[in-house]
Amino acid sequence: MSISVTSCNGVATAARRTFALAVFLVGQLLVTWPAFAQQTQPAPAAMTELEVLVSTLEDAEQRAALVRQLQALIEVQRAGETVRERAPNAAGARVLAALSGRIEAVSSFFLAAIGGVTELPTAISRAAAQIRDEQTRSHWLAMILKVASVLAAAVIAEWLARLLFRRTQRTLESAERDAWLARALLLLARAVLDLACIGAFALAAYGLLSIVEPREATQLIVIALINASVAARTIVVAMRVLLSPQAPGLRLWPVGDETANYWALWIRRFANIGVYGFFAIETALLLGLAPELHTLLINLLGLVLTVMLIVLIRQLREDVADVIRAGREAGGTARLRQRLADLWHVAAMLYVIAGYAVWAMEVEGGFRYLATATLLSLLVLGIAKALLTLAARLIDRVFTVSEELAAHYPGLEARANRYISMLHRAARVIIYLVAALAVAQAWEIDTLAWFGTDTGRAVLGKLVTVTVIVVGSLIVWEVAGTVIEAYVRRAEQTDARGARLRTLLPLARKVLLVVLVVMSTLTALSEIGIDIAPLLAGAGVVGLAIGFGAQTLVKDVITGVFILVEDSIKVGDVVEASGHTGVVETLSIRTISLRDVEGIVHVVPFSDVTSVLNYTKDYSRSLLDIGVAYRENVDDVIEVLKQVGAEMQSDETHGPNILEPLEVLGLNSLDDSAVTIRARFKTMPGTQWATRREFLRRIKQRFDELGIEIPFPHQTVWFGVDKEGKAPAAPVRLEGKA
Repeated sequence: MSISVTSCNGVATAARRTFALAVFLVGQLLVTWPAFAQQTQPAPAAMTELEVLVSTLEDAEQRAALVRQLQALIEVQRAGETVRERAPNAAGARVLAALSGRIEAVSSFFLAAIGGVTELPTAISRAAAQIRDEQTRSHWLAMILKVASVLAAAVIAEWLARLLFRRTQRTLESAERDAWLARALLLLARAVLDLACIGAFALAAYGLLSIVEPREATQLIVIALINASVAARTIVVAMRVLLSPQAPGLRLWPVGDETANYWALWIRRFANIGVYGFFAIETALLLGLAPELHTLLINLLGLVLTVMLIVLIRQLREDVADVIRAGREAGGTARLRQRLADLWHVAAMLYVIAGYAVWAMEVEGGFRYLATATLLSLLVLGIAKALLTLAARLIDRVFTVSEELAAHYPGLEARANRYISMLHRAARVIIYLVAALAVAQAWEIDTLAWFGTDTGRAVLGKLVTVTVIVVGSLIVWEVAGTVIEAYVRRAEQTDARGARLRTLLPLARKVLLVVLVVMSTLTALSEIGIDIAPLLAGAGVVGLAIGFGAQTLVKDVITGVFILVEDSIKVGDVVEASGHTGVVETLSIRTISLRDVEGIVHVVPFSDVTSVLNYTKDYSRSLLDIGVAYRENVDDVIEVLKQVGAEMQSDETHGPNILEPLEVLGLNSLDDSAVTIRARFKTMPGTQWATRREFLRRIKQRFDELGIEIPFPHQTVWFGVDKEGKAPAAPVRLEGKA
């Protein structure tokens, strides 16, 4: 039932539109009937063209209308000659010149059109007088009956055809196919059925028209109705093939039902208003409408279609803006897309208005200029889009670091990723700029002419030179940094030079950076025409003044360079410098930063460093002074020390830090209360303190187990002895409670 209802609705809609067009044409015929009837009356055999012209000149109203037409033609011809004489070479300029040249002609045209409109009341009164005539009314009734009979027969024929094809149409529209070709074939079959129904309408109308043999005016009206209906509904059939709003299963394009019905509605509006309006106005011209009024009505029809197109653009404003904003670019590109999304509808409406103005004012070459410029602009935008995609993929592929190269140069991938976003942005800017220049050139705005001048070539050459200098400096900087890091990493894996090179790396990179920046800046300034001789002289004077005024700074730098070159200090060493002890955290061009055991950072200028005590140079020594009581056997104690040292060397935690077995240097001193034995470990750099603490812990435990006394400071009172070896009695008195 849905198909039959749709078919009936389509037939009813077509009938209503055809009836409306018939009413308009009949009304036009009522207005222009007197003149038309007079023109269509058979002239006597003796009447010649000169006699017709004489009769026209004798009639005051016809003579005035003829004069107005001739004046309008003269003005149009003069305007065209003026435009051709003054038209520049560029099509865009020719269009503007033609528009300005047409102003006077258009003014004359509107004056003539207004004159024709003012004559409408007179023409209507004549038509009313003709209608009151009984013979005229009989002619009109006969004409209306003939038109109605032809249209009724055509509508019935179409309805019967749709009724015949109803089952087939229902089957086609309910079918669903996944393959695009299958859906296209089904839609084509449905379109053939729709065209067959339209053909039935046309055949019935033309067949009955040949039977009833109406007068010329009636025949013009019927033919206009038939042609308008066939043309408008053929456009609708093509729309149904492309969008298929009522059969989603056959839709060729991935759009929703709402979108498909929205565009179908607008296509019907444009087709019906444009086609029916055009045929009505053209038929009215054949029925005797004044040329000025005909042109005015055509322009008004174009204006209506233009307004409809502007309304459509306004409705699509946000949807198209969302599509334009849907990009992942950041920075200036994102802002440009946002600005374009906000203003695209303004440009589109101006374009539509410009197209209407060129068409309405019949500017010579205007449509060709707009069509060519539009096609070239679309082509440029398509190429720019393809270039953007190609450039993005090419940049990603070129800067992709392979696993082998990343393993050989570990920092190379990070450096490459740092420039990927920058290159993407630069590529987009360049492509957008070139596309903008190409689009402007397509609209014959000669933006490239400046580049052909001496100034343009010079500026472009200098810009290229400066770009090459900057890019070359960046390449040198990155290649040097990558090579230095790779060399340092290999040196760290092979020998002890890596730590020193790692310490010198920041200084070398800073020196290279300063040299590159100074050289590239001076070269770029020289290329753009700035005299750098005064800059060099001023830099020399300033450098000399700084040298005298900052002697301490210079001393810091020079001393630091020699300390680093001699490899006295490196990052990670534990040193004592200028009375401060700590781990070396950073080495700048003039200072050394030490962090002590309390976490305090000491920043020492190199000029204050007169001597350096490095506790972790190549290897370390853990020096041990072990004190025992005088009554202990020194050899036994030394043997215990060696045993404990051997145990530590075999320990899983502390053994890897001990490079050699414990070395007992022997009895070092006889102190007041202890006998001191000196020993030492050779350890990895920086592990001597941990080794010493662990060894003392173990010695304390072993001495306690063996009963070896570890003396502590005490004082002995001796009263002396006589020659016989007897000590005198000590006068001791004990006092206490009784």
